[in-house]
Amino acid sequence: MWFLSELHKALEMNTQNMPQLTFISDTQKDIADAVRRKFPNSVHDICIRHLSESIGKEFKNPRLVHLLWKAAQATTTSGFKEKMAEIEEVSLDAAKWLQQFHPSRWAFVYFEGTHYGHFSSNIEEFNKWILEARELPIIQVIERIHGKLMTEFEERRKQSNSWFSLLAPSAENYILEAISRASTYQVLRSDQVEFEVLSADRSDIVNIGTHCCSCREWQLYGLPCSHAVAALISCQKDVYAFTEKCFTAASYRETYAGEIYPIEAKPRWVKTEEAAMTDDDDNRVFVRPPKIRRLPGRPEKKRVCVEGINPGKHTVCCSLCNQTGHYKTTCKERF
Repeated sequence: MWFLSELHKALEMNTQNMPQLTFISDTQKDIADAVRRKFPNSVHDICIRHLSESIGKEFKNPRLVHLLWKAAQATTTSGFKEKMAEIEEVSLDAAKWLQQFHPSRWAFVYFEGTHYGHFSSNIEEFNKWILEARELPIIQVIERIHGKLMTEFEERRKQSNSWFSLLAPSAENYILEAISRASTYQVLRSDQVEFEVLSADRSDIVNIGTHCCSCREWQLYGLPCSHAVAALISCQKDVYAFTEKCFTAASYRETYAGEIYPIEAKPRWVKTEEAAMTDDDDNRVFVRPPKIRRLPGRPEKKRVCVEGINPGKHTVCCSLCNQTGHYKTTCKERF
């Protein structure tokens, strides 16, 4: 709740209109509640990697994991229902277990927002990225992340300056592949915006006015699918003009154009109250830590294991003969 509150404040200060965001996370109820309260107009999806790991642990069947990914990535309702039927054949219990998660939360075809090709939160990749810093104190973790972000921003700025395509490389390759496939299709025009595109084994309806295709790839990825590309080329439209702005090389460069400034050493840090009194910049933002409530009961004692110190073995002592190496119950003096 604290994190999303701070994100909401940051967006309010830097955008004229609050964007409709797409959140992808695991199945934790607290996250869902926070998204619902702080971003009621946004959509919230379940990370497929987390969901597939959960079903794998619950039912110990790799085939279920494979089928779940296929069902999640299906772009038509018929394809989704087909994979769900296969899951039911493999395990009826698994199919019932999945019912606790509405398809609109994890299935591509029913999702109300735009995925832009993402199915998972990628949090594990981030964890690997800061692997060597994860066990350090919190300030050192933040310093490591800050340093890595400075390096990453600079590398991506240099990399994107060498691009000559209108779109970022991955999006450019997607469009080029779609253009290649579109050359084999037959296009029938209905009116100014609607087309029927015929391929070897199917037909799809494309509406270039609403950026929609019956295959749903255009809506879900934000890039024209091969059917849409065929329709656009047939009426001499610029395919690149129908791609989402976020996929352009210019938008990529703009994303990493901002500088991440160095941070002074800790001894030179100023407390926020003192900074607020001495700084004339009214736009300065202070991110406060979350308010926490002390839980009832005795707090758990944390024991820290210090490497390099050998506590040694515990020496037992008999209470009868006062000799070491045995207890009273096994003492020979007792008999």
